[in-house]
Amino acid sequence: MRRLLTLIFSLPLFVSASQAQRFGVTVGANFQRLSDIRLNALDTKFQDQNGWHAGVWVELPIGSFGARVGGRYMAAGQLFDGLQDNFPAVQDSFDVTLAEVSLLLRYGLRSPLVAPYVFAGPVLRFPFGTGEDISDDLKPLSYAAEIGGGLEIRLGQLSLYPEVAYVFGMTRFIEDELVLEVITLSVGDPQKLNAALVRLSVGF
Repeated sequence: MRRLLTLIFSLPLFVSASQAQRFGVTVGANFQRLSDIRLNALDTKFQDQNGWHAGVWVELPIGSFGARVGGRYMAAGQLFDGLQDNFPAVQDSFDVTLAEVSLLLRYGLRSPLVAPYVFAGPVLRFPFGTGEDISDDLKPLSYAAEIGGGLEIRLGQLSLYPEVAYVFGMTRFIEDELVLEVITLSVGDPQKLNAALVRLSVGF
């Protein structure tokens, strides 16, 4: 897993500076929640969670668009908070962290100082660093899509990118069963992870 994480966060660096329009670093807050599902035929709801994320990216020009390749670390919080309402035997809420790789197409208006833009693209999710009780129940790879918008604020050689984005799960985030402590829970529906992000990037 350590090698996988190194590869994920090195992806933006594989593009040479001569090819890259911009190299950037990002930090921000995320607000996420697992979708409601049926566990052992009981409707189960999960609580909203707050977290943070940080990452790096490079952006390549493709005509009037920019293709931004990025990797980020996301602390998603105790996503399974809410299980205790139906299953009091489960005491741990399990902190979940993710490594994500995104490929976003960005399109914006041209302006010398402040330029609004929109972006969209696929996201690959790799959970890691979770407790042993839950790690085997998470899909080792799930797919999501990201959409959002922001402003490019040019400050000489630097640019600031305040952005808002929404990432919605496209595939199952957990396996068909949850084996937690003393119980096994059958997952009745494909469960997905959705998240809203607020972030600031600095581009060089």
